[in-house]
Parts: sequence; structure tokens; C-alpha cells
Amino acid sequence: MDKPFNGSLLALGRQIRRKSQAELVKLLDGALTQGTLSKLEHGRIQPQPEIVAKLAEALQLRESFFYRSAYVREPMVSYHRKRAKLAAKDQDAVHGLAEVFRLNLKSLLDSVELDPTLPPLPAVDPDEYGRDIEEIARLLRQRWQLPKGPIEDLTKLAERAGIVVMAFDFGSELIDGFCQHSCDGLPAIIYINSNQPKDRYRFSLAHEIGHLICHQTPHPEQEIEANRFASEFLMPTREIRNDFEPVSLSKFMDLKLYWGTSMQALIYKAWQVGCLSDRMKKYYFIEMSKRGFKKREPVEATHLREEPATLRSIIQAHLTELDYSVDDLGEIFGLLSNDVEALYPVPRAKPQLRLVN
Repeated sequence: MDKPFNGSLLALGRQIRRKSQAELVKLLDGALTQGTLSKLEHGRIQPQPEIVAKLAEALQLRESFFYRSAYVREPMVSYHRKRAKLAAKDQDAVHGLAEVFRLNLKSLLDSVELDPTLPPLPAVDPDEYGRDIEEIARLLRQRWQLPKGPIEDLTKLAERAGIVVMAFDFGSELIDGFCQHSCDGLPAIIYINSNQPKDRYRFSLAHEIGHLICHQTPHPEQEIEANRFASEFLMPTREIRNDFEPVSLSKFMDLKLYWGTSMQALIYKAWQVGCLSDRMKKYYFIEMSKRGFKKREPVEATHLREEPATLRSIIQAHLTELDYSVDDLGEIFGLLSNDVEALYPVPRAKPQLRLVN
């Protein structure tokens, strides 16, 4: 290869495969010491071709993965919907895979352009609004000229505004989503755990949109503010307040199907707008827990779509209009073809059939 070996991508490869340096050295069966591996990752030395081949085999990657002239960006660790129990290795693997998606998107956008049809997200300083996050959420609804009532498909709206939504299985239920601001010629990206109910998916997506608008730099209250943004954006107070009269668990079930948000989010909203006392909020959350509704709510909003289309369109443009094959994409990404098929919306090969007498 004419390009130099990129040690940061070797570290990224380890990250997505959940391998420590010591574990990778063991897989290499004596081909490298951990000291040499560390020097490779820090760009202190360049490996021989036979070592690159062994690294690629051990990490189930193509050799081209390590020769990309790309840098690995620090994850937005402060912009998360995650639970405290998330293990560091699992979090690193999700961040690593997100970074692979980012690098690959940059390669794909060399050949195609996005064509937003909605005004882009504004960058708002919440201090200019007295940190009235709900007002900022209402302003975005106005900016996008949304009709009253529930948002039918938030993913479609976000993509129409030029945001790329990357939905994939994070391999853990302890992290729902995170985002990256537009940078380095790339649009804003929101990574969403596809392995969650659509009502929670929508709240996570709205939460990350709140971060992109309000939090250009970290703020101590940013997670609370992003939740407030999501709640008001999906369930405007002026419209939903009267829906809470009278309140009951069955009412929250009905409202979930109408507004496309979880029962837990609705209970919190009812308390937030003054339709539930502190005591009643606590009572409903206890009831939800007793009945197992916090893990699995009794009704599913199966009518919600929320299917990202931008990445699918980009991939399809390469496979059809630009005449790429899955193997071609794999070579560009440095991924094996089966990984390309697992991570990206590409058509699966049809089985070969023959007529029988």
C-alpha cells in the first residue's frame, strides 16, 4: 500500500471488536508483543505486510481498514441517553462503531450530496431565552412549520433538515442514543439504538435534537434540558394539557397511542404541566413498576414508522447509479462483506434456484 498504516484505526478496530491490547496479542499467537502493538497504535512504527495481514485476520477486517487517511474523533461522551450501569467496554464498542459509520459516511458523501428540504437546525444559546428550553422547542416546531398535534414521523423530519440518523443495534439496552455536531464537512449525525420501542426511540431522537440545538458546549443541566426539549417538542403543553383530564393508567395508554410517546414520559409530562401532584406522580410510577410496565409497557405504538431513509438512499445510489458492489463498498470501508450487509441496508443475495423435474 502507498498510504501509511494508520495506527489510530488499529485501535479503533480493537475497540469495535471489544479486544484489549493483551487480548489481541494473544490472538496473534506471538506475532507481536504488546509493546510493539502499542507503538503501532501510536504511529511510532510501521508494520510489515505480513503483520498487517495477521491483524486484519484477527480483527476480522480488511487490510484496507488500516490504510485510510482519516482521524478518529473523540466521542461526545457528555451527550448521551445512557444508564450508569453501562460497562466501559460496551460503551467503547458503541462509540467505536459509531466512528466507523462516520468515517464511512464521509467516504460515501464524496460521490453524492444531501438535499435538505427543511430549514437546518439553528444553534441557540439557551441563556438568551432565560434557559426556557420549552420555548426553544416551540420555536423549532414553528421553524419547521409543523401542524398541531403529534409528530407523525420524527426521523423523516430530522432527515429532511439534513441530519443523518444512524439507527443500529447498540448491543445493550443501557444506551439509547448520542449525537455529533456537524464538523469536518459532515452533517450532524444522531446515533440511535434500534433495539428499543419506537415510542422511546422517538424521545431519544428528540432528546438528541435538543442537544444539537442547545448544547454547542457542555452544560451541567444538559441532560435534563434535552429531556425537557424532547417532552415539549413531542407533546406541546398548550395542546396536551387538556388531554390529561381525568388521569388514569388507561388514559396514559390511550395517550401513548395518540402522541407516540411512552406512558412514563406522559406521566412525567402530566406532572410537569400541573395535572399531577407529586404524590400522584409517585403513585403512578409505583404502579407502573408493580405491574412490570417500566420494563415493558402494556400497549405498543405499532403504527409508528421512524425508519431512517438517508443512509439507505446513499447506499442504494452507490449500488445502482454508481455501479458499486457490496464487495466494493467493503473494500472502501475496510469491512468484510458480511459486515457491510449486517450494518448497512443492502439487498441480500438471492439464492440460486433451479427447476426440477
